[in-house]
Amino acid sequence: MGDDPEVFRWLLDVRLLWPVPEHSSQTASHATGPVKSDSTAHWATGEDAKFALSMLSSPEKANVLRFHFPRDAKLSLASTLLKHRAITHVCNVSWSQAVIGEDHNRKPCYKPKDAGSSTLEFNVSHHGTLVTLVGCAGQTRKLGTDIAQMNWVKDYPSILKDGFAAFVKVYASVFSDREVADMIAYSPPGSSNLQDRIKAKLRHFYAHWCLREAYVKMTGEALLAPWLKDLEFRNVQVPLPSNPSSHGTEGENWGQTCSADDIWFKGKKLTDVKVELQAFGEEYLIATAVSEPHPSLSAFKELDLQRDVFPQESTALSS
Repeated sequence: MGDDPEVFRWLLDVRLLWPVPEHSSQTASHATGPVKSDSTAHWATGEDAKFALSMLSSPEKANVLRFHFPRDAKLSLASTLLKHRAITHVCNVSWSQAVIGEDHNRKPCYKPKDAGSSTLEFNVSHHGTLVTLVGCAGQTRKLGTDIAQMNWVKDYPSILKDGFAAFVKVYASVFSDREVADMIAYSPPGSSNLQDRIKAKLRHFYAHWCLREAYVKMTGEALLAPWLKDLEFRNVQVPLPSNPSSHGTEGENWGQTCSADDIWFKGKKLTDVKVELQAFGEEYLIATAVSEPHPSLSAFKELDLQRDVFPQESTALSS
């Protein structure tokens, strides 16, 4: 660990942010003509959304508005805002100077204009209504994060119809053969009925998926990387969810955290990485991957948009 900077971890829930403005008809007026009330163009006319979008550059704003559905636009907007906040937070630059670029793998990064300026490593994920960012000062470590959301409504009928083995085999191209066998054979402890057993097996599947995605994102490559089947997570532990009665209370949504200590690549056990998985609420799993074995990891901080994310000077970037 030594004197390496701490890896900070942020979470923003967009569920209640930037609501779609109410409209009495099925369409709303727009500069280019009428738009549907469930469209992103209509969503962007809301005062809260307009203000948040004004924090972005014109290209960033256009990237958010390219999504058809507001739920996707909200995640893109939150992701971009968190990147700006991380750069200003670590590199001590103004919001307008916090320019988000891409590396050779098209992974978002910060490239300061001046040589010798402070640098930052970060990674972002979003799924459902959650957005996470993990970051640290400097560029001596690589980071990855991923969010997996249980899709019970979609997955359960498919499993009842075709069986759990068929469900897993659909995704066999991104797992090792041993992982596929492990997920199919997994026998959940203490599951007394069919629904509970399937839910537990699905959580085990999504735990594998989330860990793998965070690791691959740490490397800067995508799930199409040619070495995917050479990467193997063994003896995966699934973190228990938080108590449903405490959901909605700040800090009480977090469940158990489990480390992935049995990672193999091309037949050799990896000892130079840290990968862990944490439950959030009943349906989310969040993974963090760091390219060193003993990093200093902060607890996840649940951010408040006004207090923690927006620039204090509220400087708009859009032209």
